[in-house]
Amino acid sequence: MDYPLRFADQLRAHLQALRKKRGLTQAQAGSLVGVSQARIAEIEANPGAVGFEQLMKLLAALGASISLRDEDEAPAFAAPASAELPDGDRRAKGRNAVRAYGRMLLPASPIVQEKGVEPAAAAPSPPEPQAPRPAADGPAPTVRGRFAATPRKGSW
Repeated sequence: MDYPLRFADQLRAHLQALRKKRGLTQAQAGSLVGVSQARIAEIEANPGAVGFEQLMKLLAALGASISLRDEDEAPAFAAPASAELPDGDRRAKGRNAVRAYGRMLLPASPIVQEKGVEPAAAAPSPPEPQAPRPAADGPAPTVRGRFAATPRKGSW
């Protein structure tokens, strides 16, 4: 799956998720890359401070890669060739659309009609208006903090 990133901070969550998806600890990921567990923790905490080569090694160890996309070019909105797709495989068509365009651009009405539901019936109904609530007498109740009192050392 493609994850568009604009800032190094956005990479933090993706690195952790990829590592956990593979069932690796930070120490195991570090041994695959040839660095310590502390360095993997540092990379996950601040991916902007890592060198590109080390980042590429980590991504390769996690089964991921980086791809660049020129956003100045207009996307080609031609449908993928039918020879590439198995007949009736909507998921494959969607995956190829995401690869080609960067996001899903599939019309909703043909899918609704395939399931036997009329398009007008599938549209959500407008929300019903609600009566205004009466004003309460006196000030609003205060929200109590997370703890009744400040926790003391050893009290938890």
